[in-house]
Amino acid sequence: MLAGDVTDEEVMAKPTTRTDKAAPTDGAPAEGPDFHEPLPRLTTKVFTDLAIWMTGLGLLMGLVFPFFVMAFGVPSTYVLSAKFFFATIGAGLVVGATNHFLSRAVVGSRLRFMCSKMSRVESILRGAMLADDDVECTPEKCMITVDSHDELGDAAASFNQLVEALAESQRASQVAGNFATTLASHIELTPLVEAALNVLHDAGHLSASALCILRDGELATVSSAGIAEPDGLAQSEFVQRSYRTLETVKVELPSDIQLDGGIVRFRPRTVVAFPLHVRLVPIGVVVLASTAPIDDRQDLLIQQLLPNFAVALNNALSHERLQRVAAIDTLTGLYNRRFGLERLSQEFSRSVRSGEPLGVILFDIDHFKSVNDTHGHQVGDDVLRLISENAKGVLREGDTLMRYGGEEFLAVLPGAGEADLRTVGERMRRVVESSVVFESTSEVRVTISLGGVSFPSADVVDLDDLIRKADAALYSAKLAGRNRLILVEA
Repeated sequence: MLAGDVTDEEVMAKPTTRTDKAAPTDGAPAEGPDFHEPLPRLTTKVFTDLAIWMTGLGLLMGLVFPFFVMAFGVPSTYVLSAKFFFATIGAGLVVGATNHFLSRAVVGSRLRFMCSKMSRVESILRGAMLADDDVECTPEKCMITVDSHDELGDAAASFNQLVEALAESQRASQVAGNFATTLASHIELTPLVEAALNVLHDAGHLSASALCILRDGELATVSSAGIAEPDGLAQSEFVQRSYRTLETVKVELPSDIQLDGGIVRFRPRTVVAFPLHVRLVPIGVVVLASTAPIDDRQDLLIQQLLPNFAVALNNALSHERLQRVAAIDTLTGLYNRRFGLERLSQEFSRSVRSGEPLGVILFDIDHFKSVNDTHGHQVGDDVLRLISENAKGVLREGDTLMRYGGEEFLAVLPGAGEADLRTVGERMRRVVESSVVFESTSEVRVTISLGGVSFPSADVVDLDDLIRKADAALYSAKLAGRNRLILVEA
């Protein structure tokens, strides 16, 4: 036996890939070509069968050879003798044994090599599953060089395709697992969407992405990357169609044609709109674009990830709605005290770190008790709603207005110095002074008194001290005659 030889027991112990299909059951048609073995199997070991058939062939050749020689005129007295028969039979057996030896050396070494590669792939796959790592089945590690145009070459090519499929399946499983972990790690809408789009980017090797969801009755883009005009994306025809029909809309573009409309900042080859829905109720559309065609494997992977994304997104939207309900004062529609003070605390911490100014205005309605006593609580509620609406309309983008108490309100103005506080405070005072609530028999007018403080120009120790100083300024405005703004001087 040669050094590269393989035994029958080793061949039987190694995993192999058969090219023939199992016999059909229950009347099902057989799949693939129908291969039949030319010789019946004698044992359960391939090389034992090979030895038997080659030995039998050698014996047969030894028995036939004397008569074959006689056909060429050799006298029978020399041929038909026990000694000659023994010689030819022995030669036939030697040829058969030699053929068997060579087949084991040539074919067995190739099978041994294939078995070692299979064991290597098995080790890599098991290690990747246990360690939760990517499958690194490079051609050097796992693939078999196809160097023959025969059944062994076909087996090697099929083995390589199987390895590629297993590695791809493992990578897809890991992407799905990482995606599920990402979705489970976020409940807030913005971080959830950004993290999910990042995973889709990496999984599909994409160049641009965006998410459009239903906001205030119409689709709006809530997150995007690589999109030229995200605000107008949600109103594009193919996004709207995907949302309405719950069908994937794919636009394939030849390399020599550029997309009109400026959806992305590059020349795309493929733009796809994937609908997101829960129980066939649409909740949004994911838009993905790539500089290369999105093939069927990428498309299938993305389609497998999106249902989990839809569920997580629906949960995040529900959480956002609950948070909004919990944060809103039902009468005025402004933030309530708890949520407003949380926002103030965040802005104060940011101002301490950055050194940027932070302004606060605390105001209440002058003689509001007399309004309730004279006109009733319904009119009082109307006054609160009107003042809330008018005061909020004066504030800048990024400012926050909360209902601080019964008729008290607190405005948080990030980046506002004393001059900004005075400008915004006077505008609020004037717009409230000119507001009118119409009762059945009269007009109700009210005024407000305001106290403001700007950090860090004012000497403020902490957040509580900031609110105390604003309250003290408000009290001074009331003592000074009401309907006025007083700021804490630096």
